[in-house]
Amino acid sequence: MHKSYALLVGSGYGIFKLLICAKRIIRRLLSSKKIREEKMKSKKRSRTAQMAAVIRALHWAYESPVVFEDPFAGQLAGPGWQFLCKSRLLYLFATRTIYKSLDPIRRQVLARARYAEDKLREALESGVRQYVIIGAGLDSFALRRSDLDGKIRIYELDHPATQQAKKARVEELNLRLPKNHEFVPIDFEKENLCHALAGSSYDPEVPAFFSWLGTVHYISQPAVFQTLTSIQSCACPESELVFDYAIPEKHYSRQDHKTVSDLKRYTKRRGEPIISMFDPDVFPRQVSQLGFSLLENVSPQEQAGKYFNATGKKEKIMPGSYFIHFRVMEK
Repeated sequence: MHKSYALLVGSGYGIFKLLICAKRIIRRLLSSKKIREEKMKSKKRSRTAQMAAVIRALHWAYESPVVFEDPFAGQLAGPGWQFLCKSRLLYLFATRTIYKSLDPIRRQVLARARYAEDKLREALESGVRQYVIIGAGLDSFALRRSDLDGKIRIYELDHPATQQAKKARVEELNLRLPKNHEFVPIDFEKENLCHALAGSSYDPEVPAFFSWLGTVHYISQPAVFQTLTSIQSCACPESELVFDYAIPEKHYSRQDHKTVSDLKRYTKRRGEPIISMFDPDVFPRQVSQLGFSLLENVSPQEQAGKYFNATGKKEKIMPGSYFIHFRVMEK
């Protein structure tokens, strides 16, 4: 055998063995005691919120250009996931092999976070002084923007189990939430958003910015419209709302169906199936009839162009996922 050929074969075999080894390491880590404990704790809290935090953490640590900076995401995700986030080798292996098909979904998580905070920044410049994060999950805005203490009040709304897990994690990490931050527990399927906010220091007479990310997909359509009605009734004019939603599969191309199927399978296995989708032409009109003025309805193609294709790359973002921006109208 020619020496160069033998070297090539040998190095190829070495890489193959390295990949097999990395795959085994990931599987062992995912079944490790810390991860098992995290899974046990997460039975009653949002596991998609946990994975969104992992996505933000890995992006901030290893990807460039950075679309969304979140230095706290890895810590909040939990000790097991934090370990995974610290390994560049495991990150590369996972994102280029096991989870490669989920790339468009990862980009959507980053883009929606960036879009919401871009719009929030503009709203703050216009005089908004309250920020209501609906379905906050492991959002770290209050930790990242302690400089806004005294300038804005922050309200995190989420299921009590998710909030309890987050509070426990913040305490474990010895992190300090600013005084302008409040947790507001709510079960979106059973409770009214206005009633939940009434138990906090939220002022319905002061303009507020509402963000509602990664949540609409997982609750029933009646609950979605009930929440929108509640927002309109307890927010004064000039308040704003940003959220993301999915469109029906009939709008997807054949190629996009696989990506959407991967996401549905992924979330269903984690106990949070996608159950609500809305027509991108009809839905904005339905929401406007509730007392909102449409400012923007951003398609996946526009999202990719805004946040991922500036360097000339043609990165694909989650098909069928829209970002929508409304302003509360005069009552």
